[in-house]
Amino acid sequence: MKRKNGRNHGEVFTNKNAIQFILDEVNYFSEFDLSNITILEPASGKGAFAIEIINRLFKSATKYNFSFINCVISNLTFVELDKNAFSDLCNSIDQLVLKLTNQKNNVSSKICLNTNFLTHDFNLKYDCIVGNPPYIRNEKIPKFDKEIYRLKFSTFKYRADLYIPFYENSLHLLKPNGLLSFICSNRWLYNQYGKILREQISNNYNLIKILNIEKSSPFDETVMAYPCITTIQNNSKSKKVLFCEDNSKVIDFNNIQYIQVEKPQTYSWQNLFLHYNINDIALVGIEEQGFEIGIGVATGADKVFIKQGKELNGIEKSRILPLIKSSDLKNNKFSWNDNYLINPYDNDGLCDLKLYPHLQTYFNNNKDTLQKRHTAKKTPNKWYKTIDRIKPELLSKPKLLLPDLTGNKFLFIDEGNYYPHHNIYYITAKNISSLKILGSILMSDFVKDQMAQIGIRMNGGLPRFQSQVLRQLKIPNIKQLSQKDIEELIIAYDTQNLEDTNRIIKKYCVLHGLEKWRIQF
Repeated sequence: MKRKNGRNHGEVFTNKNAIQFILDEVNYFSEFDLSNITILEPASGKGAFAIEIINRLFKSATKYNFSFINCVISNLTFVELDKNAFSDLCNSIDQLVLKLTNQKNNVSSKICLNTNFLTHDFNLKYDCIVGNPPYIRNEKIPKFDKEIYRLKFSTFKYRADLYIPFYENSLHLLKPNGLLSFICSNRWLYNQYGKILREQISNNYNLIKILNIEKSSPFDETVMAYPCITTIQNNSKSKKVLFCEDNSKVIDFNNIQYIQVEKPQTYSWQNLFLHYNINDIALVGIEEQGFEIGIGVATGADKVFIKQGKELNGIEKSRILPLIKSSDLKNNKFSWNDNYLINPYDNDGLCDLKLYPHLQTYFNNNKDTLQKRHTAKKTPNKWYKTIDRIKPELLSKPKLLLPDLTGNKFLFIDEGNYYPHHNIYYITAKNISSLKILGSILMSDFVKDQMAQIGIRMNGGLPRFQSQVLRQLKIPNIKQLSQKDIEELIIAYDTQNLEDTNRIIKKYCVLHGLEKWRIQF
């Protein structure tokens, strides 16, 4: 699919300043002797990185008196799948080499590969791997390709973007102590689909540096890419990571201020993003305070399992649950639209359809649709199951509802009347008062500041509530709040008074030495 500029989706080309910075990151300096340094770019586009690499190699060859052409052919590899971009890549390289040497060498035929980087068999490993891997969302990747990537790459799970296996494959191709530096979306640093990759890096590699430049645009066009430059080495010696978030619209690569952070030990890289110089008991995670975070049910066939009241056609009442959807929570209003979830589960598992003749008839009428689902093909004898197990006891629990992608400023509480749909995250507690206190805190600027930096944001800038983000948040320890503050937070929730919420949270921050309560990087 083409964009207005004629490029395919996933093609975003990097500007020269960013390219120079990334090559510096892997120590590919023209001042060094590069005669024995191998370098790979796995998604070369039209040749922006290639041009800078070849220019640096030529300067190094001139300084250290080695054969430039021989080293181009033996040390450089550029991979590009798109035929048109590949043609431009080859032309750019050959024209540059002709300009530098005054000889037609046709080196591009020896160093450029028109192939899929993720399926090609490489016969050597590299000292340096650099680039800007393609940004292609999971749903845009062809189904056949996805099946291959799932078999080949352990990191290609959940709804991984294509750049995730690019990382895995590239790290595998590094020589011992080799260096990789990529610019790509920062989403993998904290969301679910980056979990396995983060764990692999924590266990097997040296995470050297992260430069988060989400608000900058280091590309040759304006894109919503949330960019980040990550530098990784093929060893696990270091115990520290250099981290910086630069909020400038135009990044100055010559003036970056890093802080040193403990290297993550697991898939959780939370410590890279939240740096509070305070006693841990002042700020605590949500679940550490006795709350439980969850996401609503995914059915795999909403048109079958979700119906409005008038469409239930006599299905037994014990088989239906009132369902709340994110569309019921829009424009800062809670308005249930009479949707019901058809529940095929009993306490012990899938129900016996013979005991529910109306349900049995309904499911049999929709059997073809249900059997086509992936979850049904995996377990054909359970063809009428939903993807997620339905737990009827959740219905009656009070729940703080956190709908995704609605843009609400206010968070709603279900007192125990509805079952949540899969586009709603929820938090449960023992009582409604606790949820009101938590709801007030989560609507505060204190939490919004955190979410704006560690969470996925919609184009309008509003943060998205997702479980992986909620689990990273640090909030005031509710046990340390005064009774007066607790009462005022409950009133602030009931009256939707965000000013009072912010006043109370700010007072708490000052009390516990958090005067600079905006997240510091």
